[in-house]
Amino acid sequence: MLKGKIIIADSGEYTRKSIKDLLTKRGYKIYEATDGLGAIRMCRTIYPELVIIDTNLWGMDAFQVGRIIEEDNLSTVIYITNNVNSNFLEQIKKMKVFAYISNPIMKDNLYQMVEFALMNANKIKNLEKKVSKLQSKLEGRKIIDKAKGILMDKEKITEEEAYKSIRRESMDRCEKIEETANRIIDKYSKE
Repeated sequence: MLKGKIIIADSGEYTRKSIKDLLTKRGYKIYEATDGLGAIRMCRTIYPELVIIDTNLWGMDAFQVGRIIEEDNLSTVIYITNNVNSNFLEQIKKMKVFAYISNPIMKDNLYQMVEFALMNANKIKNLEKKVSKLQSKLEGRKIIDKAKGILMDKEKITEEEAYKSIRRESMDRCEKIEETANRIIDKYSKE
């Protein structure tokens, strides 16, 4: 059973192949990139669940590659490093998942970090969807409230009557109440 797609971006063939073998045994579909631009191009094509990037990647700076991948919502990134210093820790604090894999690669550590990253990335995606949905609802409410205010002022009716009027027109037109509210706002702003 396929668990998901992972890109391994590492200029070193030995490490890349070792990680590939370990993760393939766990049921992941593995893709390989040898440089930063190749990793980004691959992400734009296959949208993997995770990208594992070696900090000594050829081409672009590994942290820049990771930021592009995450900012463009292509995937979640974790790094492989053999030098955990304060600069490295500052860089990964900016990433979605605060995790990394230390060299030399230990099988159990690799499995734990991959599972941890995938689990947390999934939680983050779900939270982002909820936030987006709530923002959309809030914007809709603002539009409806503005339309109610206009109707209350122009037609000298109560808030409840204004809402009922908007809702009735929305139902008569078989459209979302926000669309009706926008039409009311547009109508009265032209006067």
